[in-house]
Amino acid sequence: MSRLKSVIIFGYGKFGKSIANSIKEERSADLLIVVNSDEEFELANLDGLKVIKFNIESDASIENLDIKEGVHLICAMDNNHENLFLALTLREMYKEHYILAISDSLHLTDKLKMAGVSRVIDIYSISGNMIMNILNKPVATKFLQGFINKSHNYIFKEIPINEGSPLHGKRLDSIDFEKYNIIYVGMIDKEMGNSFVFGTVGYNHKVDVDDIIVCVGTERDLERFRLECGGN
Repeated sequence: MSRLKSVIIFGYGKFGKSIANSIKEERSADLLIVVNSDEEFELANLDGLKVIKFNIESDASIENLDIKEGVHLICAMDNNHENLFLALTLREMYKEHYILAISDSLHLTDKLKMAGVSRVIDIYSISGNMIMNILNKPVATKFLQGFINKSHNYIFKEIPINEGSPLHGKRLDSIDFEKYNIIYVGMIDKEMGNSFVFGTVGYNHKVDVDDIIVCVGTERDLERFRLECGGN
């Protein structure tokens, strides 16, 4: 599998920050944050990220970013109008680049597709880590493309961790879900009051008995994972 080399995220609000944290945690790519507000600039800077401020209305400001060939671009600005405008501008300026755009409405999704972005992601459907999967993991890309097209054989399944599970005591980031052709979505953690926690950064939980891991995949692959990893 080829390593993702460089990503630029435009926006560091409720969407951009989650994605940036996922990329930063996996250490799988060089990351640059580009923002158009002082508040987001300070926030990204405090989080220890490389950040540049730009003027979304200025093509010259974008050109000054010196975006190289092969860099993945993510439009993740909180303001829908700005995000759409940015997507249109980037596609016009960088016709061969992979552009991923975040959407929080069907109306915006349609417009972003018309703008010619490479992929539109419904932020309410997937977590930050899944966005990384789309960029970097072909198995996950196949799964998620099926969900977006609404024509697929993939399902969500809860996998209880019972006594004797080989996952007991392991950290989540050490589990090779891709080995089973499945995607980790999140978990129900008994230590956190049995609430569901998405598989986002900052929560590398040690798996315990009675935890429930939520994954997506085919029924066959999920059942194989349950039999091999669920325990008695």
